[in-house]
Amino acid sequence: MNDYEEILKAFSLGTEISEDLLQIIESESTMPNIPFPTMGGLVFWRNIAEFNGWKFQQNMITGHARILDSDDVRIAWGTVDEMSRIMEKMINHLRAKKNLEKHENLCIMETIKKLKELLDAGAITHEEYKSKKDELMSKIHS
Repeated sequence: MNDYEEILKAFSLGTEISEDLLQIIESESTMPNIPFPTMGGLVFWRNIAEFNGWKFQQNMITGHARILDSDDVRIAWGTVDEMSRIMEKMINHLRAKKNLEKHENLCIMETIKKLKELLDAGAITHEEYKSKKDELMSKIHS
């Protein structure tokens, strides 16, 4: 899977693009975008990348590019270089977010281990352990 497909995969996991990804699009794009329904690019567009209905396309006549969501709504448009740069920044953002979530999960698991040690040492009750463990488990990122 190339990097463009990776970002399209990340988009397809949710129903909408998160606010932080929209900020990247707005800050990097020189062209204003109004989300606009398209016909999906069946005639004048070639797919540079596609995943789960999301598309990164280039117009075969004008050469400009766009990103479409799974409902064929344009979420960004501009030059291929500009769309590539935007998608690269989004990929980097999503990777950093994923790494942060992994780190947070490890910290939560370490805290649960410490709670278990306190339970085994008799410093907390089973109810206190279970309550705190359930609270921590609800914060784990999948």
